[in-house]
Amino acid sequence: MSVGRETRLSAWIERFAAHFAEEGIPLIGGRILGYLLVCQPVERTAAELSQELEASSGSISTNLKYLVNVGLVTKRTRRGRQAAEYRINEKAWTDFIQRKFAAIASVQTLTDDGMRLLSGDPERAMRLKAVDHLYGWLSAELPALWERRPAAPK
Repeated sequence: MSVGRETRLSAWIERFAAHFAEEGIPLIGGRILGYLLVCQPVERTAAELSQELEASSGSISTNLKYLVNVGLVTKRTRRGRQAAEYRINEKAWTDFIQRKFAAIASVQTLTDDGMRLLSGDPERAMRLKAVDHLYGWLSAELPALWERRPAAPK
């Protein structure tokens, strides 16, 4: 790959990591995810990730454990090879999104409960009603959207 393309990919990895930092994934974890999505070959050792991402081995190790635990990255060891290899778990992204949908539904349950507690007190319920309305709409719409999702590319 050209140097310009690698520079643009590095910038993309940073943008990817920053986005997922807002989703609660540590910045280094997001960098690992972004890198593993575009690297060739598809598997990397912790040492290779540390070198490629210019991050400490401790930070890489901690974040790999986290990403493996949440299922977004898989770890594989091979006989005769000392270092484990890591790769993106493409199938786990479906679960990742489903957990987000479930989180939306749980907020809607909370707002529903709050609305019941504030029944008869419309002044106090006004702000909560707006949030409840939004999350209620999302909770109703997301299952149908999910059913219409396209199959993963081969």
